[in-house]
Amino acid sequence: MGTTAMVLKQGEVFLVADQGGDIGRSVAGAGIYFRDTRFLSQYHLLLNDQAPVLLDSSAEHNTVGIAQFGNACLTSADGDEILPNTISLRRYRLVDRDVIEQLELRNFNSFPVDLELELTFGSDFQDIFDVRGFRRARQGRVQIPRREGNTLILGYHAPDDARQELVIHLNRTPDETSVAVGAGYTTELEEMRTILPGYDRIVRSEPTGRPPQISVMFRVHLEPQGRDRVDLTFTPREVIHDGKELLEPRPVIGSVPGGLGPEHFTAVRTNNEVFNKLIDRSLRDLRTLVTPFPALGQMVAAGIPWYVAPFGRDSLITALQTMMFSPELSVDTLRALAAEQGKTVDPWTEEQPGKILHEQRFGEMARLGEIPHVPYYGTVDATPLFIILFCEMMRWMGTRELFAELRSPVERALEWVDRYGDSDGDGFVDYGRPSRGGLTNEGWKDSDNSLQFPDYSPVATPIALVEVQGYVYRAKRDLAAVFDAFGEHETARRLTQEAEALRGRFEERFWSPEDEFYGQAIDGTGRLVRAISSNPGHALFSGIVAPEHAAAVAKRLRGPEMYSGWGIRTLSTQMPSYNPMSYHNGSVWPHDNSLIVAGMRRYGHDDDANAVFSDLVAAATHFEYGRLPELFCGFSREFERYTIPIAYPVSCSPQAWAAGSLPFMLQTALGMEADALNRRLTLHPSLPGWLEAIELRGLRVAGHRLDITITGRGQDVELSLGPGSQVEVVIDRETAQRH
Repeated sequence: MGTTAMVLKQGEVFLVADQGGDIGRSVAGAGIYFRDTRFLSQYHLLLNDQAPVLLDSSAEHNTVGIAQFGNACLTSADGDEILPNTISLRRYRLVDRDVIEQLELRNFNSFPVDLELELTFGSDFQDIFDVRGFRRARQGRVQIPRREGNTLILGYHAPDDARQELVIHLNRTPDETSVAVGAGYTTELEEMRTILPGYDRIVRSEPTGRPPQISVMFRVHLEPQGRDRVDLTFTPREVIHDGKELLEPRPVIGSVPGGLGPEHFTAVRTNNEVFNKLIDRSLRDLRTLVTPFPALGQMVAAGIPWYVAPFGRDSLITALQTMMFSPELSVDTLRALAAEQGKTVDPWTEEQPGKILHEQRFGEMARLGEIPHVPYYGTVDATPLFIILFCEMMRWMGTRELFAELRSPVERALEWVDRYGDSDGDGFVDYGRPSRGGLTNEGWKDSDNSLQFPDYSPVATPIALVEVQGYVYRAKRDLAAVFDAFGEHETARRLTQEAEALRGRFEERFWSPEDEFYGQAIDGTGRLVRAISSNPGHALFSGIVAPEHAAAVAKRLRGPEMYSGWGIRTLSTQMPSYNPMSYHNGSVWPHDNSLIVAGMRRYGHDDDANAVFSDLVAAATHFEYGRLPELFCGFSREFERYTIPIAYPVSCSPQAWAAGSLPFMLQTALGMEADALNRRLTLHPSLPGWLEAIELRGLRVAGHRLDITITGRGQDVELSLGPGSQVEVVIDRETAQRH
C-alpha cells in the first residue's frame, strides 16, 4: 500500500485509511472491512469547516493507530483569529471486535475558543472484488443513513435480501445532523486504476453514484488548557439471507484465539539491534494476520488489504517459513485447509478430489455466485505444498497422534498429484484450461502475463511449471521419510522411487543447455519456455536440481541480469518482457528470495545465501516500520548514488509470506533440522558477518521448550543450552545437503 496508508487489523476486522486516519480521500481501497465487505468507505473530519493539519501519525503496533493534528488558521465565533497549531486534535484508534476511536481536543491559547467538529460518514458496502475493479452483474441498494439518539446506522440491502449495517455509536448527542444523497460522479482516482495487483492492465470505471452521507456536528467550548473528547465505536454486522442470524466480529482482544499470542512465538534476540527490530516487526505482522475464519478455524491471511482471506499457497508457505517460531501455526494451517479439501469435480470452482484450495471468500459476490471463490481451487502448487508442510511439521512436532489425524488428508493430496495433477500424462503436474471466473496462470506468479515465451508466441495449456515439479519431488521424498520413520518401509521405497524417476524426467525436459539454466515451464505443445526467471530457485529449495547444475543456477540468480542488489528479480533484465515496475516480470519478492536462499544453502552456496539475506535486511530498513512489503520494484541498486528500494504501488503491506521471509532466512542461516521422533535438533550454521550472537527462547521441538544461545562467526560457532533441556541439540559444521 506504500507509505501513505494507515493499516490496522485484529481478528476479522481491518481498516485502511490515509496517514491521518481519514477514509476515502486519497488512498485507493480505503475503508473498514469485515468478511470481504467494505462497511465504511467515507469518513473525514473538519474543524470549523477546515481540514486540520496533520503533524504526524503511526500505525506501528498494527491494532492501534494515532494521528496528531494541529489547527489551520481559524476564526472564532466572535471574529478573533486563532493562530495555527494552538489547538490540538489527537485521533486515537483501536481495532478489536469493533473499531474504537477517540477524538481529543485541547486548547493551548490563553483565551477560550469555541469550535465546531464535523464528522462525515458514508458507505458503499462494496464486496472486496468490486473494490478491486471486478465488474458486477447486479448491485444491491445502499440505504439512507439515519440517526437514532446517539447511534448512526448505515445500511445496505443486497440482491438476495441479505442486509448489512455499520452501527456507529457516539458518546454524546450531536448538536446537528444532516444527510446528503449525491448525484452520479467519478473521481480521478476511480477513472483509471489497475484492476488487480498483478494484472498489469488498466480498467476504466463506470461513473458511480456517491453513497449517501450522514454528517454530525459537535459544538465544543474549550477554556485555556481545556480538553474535550468525542468517542466513536464502529460495529459492522450482517444479517444473512435467511433473516435469522446476526453476524458480528468476534472479540479478540489480547492473544489471538487458539494460543498464537506473543508468548507462543519463539523469542529472538541477536547482537544486531537493527535486525532485532526487523524480526520483531515480522512477528508482529504475522500475529496480526492470523485470522479466525468461519468454519475453517484460524490461519494466516495472505495480506492487507486485498487478501484478508484463506489462501492455500500463501498460508502454507508462511507456515513453512515460521516453523522455528511457531510450529503450532503449521498444525492450524493444515487442519483448516484439510477441512475444505476437494471432494468432487467442479469445473466452475476447479475443485477436484484431494485438491487444496487456492482462495476462499465470504462476501456478496461469492454468495451470489459471481466469483467461484466458495472456495476456489485454481492453484497447481498448494496441494504438493500441503504435503511438504505436513512433513516439516512432523519433523518438528512428530507425534503419532498428528500423523494419524492428518494422514488421510495427506494421502488424498498425494492421490490428487498422481491422478488429477498430470492432465496430459507426460509425467509432470500441470494446470490446464481454467474456470471462466478463475485465473489464467495458476502458479505463484499468477498474473496474466507472468509466463511468456521470449518471442511472445502463445503459451499452450496444459502448463507444467518448473518449481511445481520440484515441490512434487520434495513432497514425495519428504513423505517417504515420514512413512519410513513410522515403519511403513514399502510405501517409503515406492515414494522415493517415484521422486527419483521424476527427477530424471525433470533434468531431461527442463534443463536448457543453450542457457545453462532451467526453463520456466513446458507448455501443452511440449515446448520449453526458455524465460530466465527466478522460478528455478525454488527447484534448488526442493532439492530436485542435479548437483552438477546447481552452481550454474546459483551463479545466474546472483548475476547482474537477475540480481538487483536488493534481491533476486522475478525475471531477467535480458528478457523482452522485463519491467522492474511490473508485478511478476522483474520485481523483487521477499518470499521468493527466502526460498531461493534456502535452496542455495541446501547445495552449499553459503556465500550467495548470506549475500541475499544481508541485502534483504538492508532493503527492509528503507520501508516504513521496517516492514518488507509483498514485493518491490526491481530497479538496480546504485551504491554511488545512494539509491533506495522502490515500493510497488499496490502491494499488500503487511503481507504474510513477506513477513515470514526474514524469520525463514534466519532459520536457514542456522541450518536447523529437527527430528522430533528422536528428540534431536541439528544445526548446520553459516551466519552472515553482521550476525555473531543469537538467543532463542521458547523454541519448541517435540513438544519441549528450549533456550539456545549461538555465538561466533560464519560456521565457527559455539552453542549453549538453557537448563533442563530434554532435546539433544548438536552442531554439524558440514553443510546440510538433502537433495
